[in-house]
Amino acid sequence: MQRRIILLTVCILFACLISQTSQGCTTFSLDHNGHPIFGKNYDWHLERGLIIINKRGVSKTALEDRKKDPGPFAHWTSKYGSLTFNQYGRELPMGGINEAGLVVESMSLRATKYPAPDARPALGCLQWIQYQLDHFGKVEEVIASDSRVRIHPHEGSGIHFLVMDRDGNCAVIEFLNGNLAYYAQETLPIKALTNSTYSDSLAYLKRYKGFGGNQNILYGSQSLDRFVRTANMLKKYDPKTQMSPVNYAFDILANVANPSASWGTKWSIVYDIQNLRVYFRTFTDTQIRYVDLQSFNFSCQAPVKVLDIDLDASGDMTESFRDYTQQMNLDLIRHSFKGTSFLKSIPDNRLDELSRYPESTLCD
Repeated sequence: MQRRIILLTVCILFACLISQTSQGCTTFSLDHNGHPIFGKNYDWHLERGLIIINKRGVSKTALEDRKKDPGPFAHWTSKYGSLTFNQYGRELPMGGINEAGLVVESMSLRATKYPAPDARPALGCLQWIQYQLDHFGKVEEVIASDSRVRIHPHEGSGIHFLVMDRDGNCAVIEFLNGNLAYYAQETLPIKALTNSTYSDSLAYLKRYKGFGGNQNILYGSQSLDRFVRTANMLKKYDPKTQMSPVNYAFDILANVANPSASWGTKWSIVYDIQNLRVYFRTFTDTQIRYVDLQSFNFSCQAPVKVLDIDLDASGDMTESFRDYTQQMNLDLIRHSFKGTSFLKSIPDNRLDELSRYPESTLCD
């Protein structure tokens, strides 16, 4: 079906365009006396999006592209419910957190090379995020899932991931030279990630004062500069003397944000993993809002709930969620595709097909 081709097109070109500009995303994790906090800046040219409450017990089959991949394709049933941030359609998140406290967030990486087709079931790079949130509660389970599924291979850029769980375990996951590479525990001295490989980021960091070098830390919007400033603020954090970890996380995000209205930071997100609370603000509405995962019914027999990320409000947004409809998904997909230069020529009937993909999932 044509909708299966659309998914891979979004995954490839979305990542390619980010890497071809000076913009990009920033993620990090902060340890507050064993209380894990995770921050994410989403830098892009579009702001509109939906926050979606995904359900447990849902049977899914990955979107396919048999012209580029012979398969097989992944099929699974969600074990956990989750909250995700979506811009190109439901089931294709940019990142999120599940009810077990696992966070998965993505950033573009030009050096990405996904594995060649083999016996493992395949799925797209954005659907890989949903797969992890549906399945696992621990970082080590995400890493081990490489033996179970693979991401569709393609030419061009891709994405890499920063993941963290409720115990404070954290890992960078990259796909380089066709293989999964990860950094965790002693190989992850700085719990941050931008749009360069983690090894290049660490090598660049060593030039600067406080990290073995003699250069002063300066402002810059490029990937490696943002990594350095994030690392520096993480190093300076003292839970005994400084503000709340959530506020400090927003300070880090503000320090590395791009203020451009055209190509800049559209969403800033902070996950309080221990309390399963998600804070966020947007470029056009800088008020901090929050959502408690424990307030939702994750049974697949209950309606899927969604929230317009740009809803003008502050504080607890739980009661502002509405029941999901296919029309909401279609409106979002049309807005995002028509607003993205390399996707705007896709016919409306194909976008309509993609918007109906969630209806192919079943409450098991």
